Amino acid sequence: MDITDETSSDAALLREHALRWVEQAYDDLHELSGRAHPQGFDPDIAREVAAQGFLGVMVPEAKGGTGGGLAEMAGIMEAVGRGIVAEPVLSVGGIAAPLLARLETPEADAFLAQLVAGESTAVLAHYESARGFDRSVTTGARQDGADVRLSGEKANTLDLAGADTLLVTGLDANGRLGLYRIDPAAEGVTLKIYRTVDGRTTASLTLADASAERLSGSDDIAALVDETLDAAAFLVCAEALGAMRYLVDVTADYLKTRKQFGQTLDRFQVLQHRIVSMLLATEETAGVVEAVIDAKQPRRARAIALCKTVTARSARYVAQQSVQLHGGIGVTDELKISRYFKRLMMCESLFGDEDYYTARYEALRPPA
Repeated sequence: MDITDETSSDAALLREHALRWVEQAYDDLHELSGRAHPQGFDPDIAREVAAQGFLGVMVPEAKGGTGGGLAEMAGIMEAVGRGIVAEPVLSVGGIAAPLLARLETPEADAFLAQLVAGESTAVLAHYESARGFDRSVTTGARQDGADVRLSGEKANTLDLAGADTLLVTGLDANGRLGLYRIDPAAEGVTLKIYRTVDGRTTASLTLADASAERLSGSDDIAALVDETLDAAAFLVCAEALGAMRYLVDVTADYLKTRKQFGQTLDRFQVLQHRIVSMLLATEETAGVVEAVIDAKQPRRARAIALCKTVTARSARYVAQQSVQLHGGIGVTDELKISRYFKRLMMCESLFGDEDYYTARYEALRPPA
């Protein structure tokens, strides 16, 4: 079942457009170019991604976007997974842009226009400890005359190293969570950059009285950030779905060409069953992805927790089976299968692993 079965025609069109773009324009050279770049993605290709309209999908039309929601962005992320696109579609189009759009301040709207157009790349730094995926914040913001200064530490964040603008959450003097814009080259800003298992970049952030611009208003935005991160966790599941569907397709095709004992491998019943099991796991993920799209608040957060749990298990299974059915070459970097395996490992743990979301699913159980 496709995630577009019960969604709007706009969502279906966007999904088909994204899948077609990945198939026709985002080949192996594009993917490898991003992985080889110090930023973990190619800035030129990132601008091309923006030109496709992918970064403004969840931004209202009045603010330069297409006015879509989770259904539309899920279709984009499925295409990202199918092509293992290295550019920060999730970080910008799925997190930074929709969060800025909901702040309703002139400062946020002005910067949002640059983001959607691909003129700037901004990444949200919120988590302060990866342990338990705790979303609480201790980073402090103090007023220094007309300026704002931030001090604190943020945990490893995907694509942060390649951003020309940092979006950082911090607590003001009244304990209200706000969103601040920081130049990564500013005094008092330190980034420690690492490579992820799939070749992209992640970075931790230390702020020592760094100059910042407040983009949010005076209200506490903790609830907005929570909803944004929940949506991001869901979009990772849609990305994993795209990668899993690719693996099922190419593995089934491989078994039709590889011969053993004088016949192609697809003639062996036990291997036919393995492909069917991979397909079932993939369609199970498609089902929970669709369930999230259909869910309304306040049930959506629990649906996302279930979706992340099921996807983590299914993605691991499909990736492992694909590598095993390809044999020894399945683990080589030259074969694209191994790179999908690594991307699915990232999808499994981003924003919380299976154990975290299993516990979250139970914690969100409605009272009897």
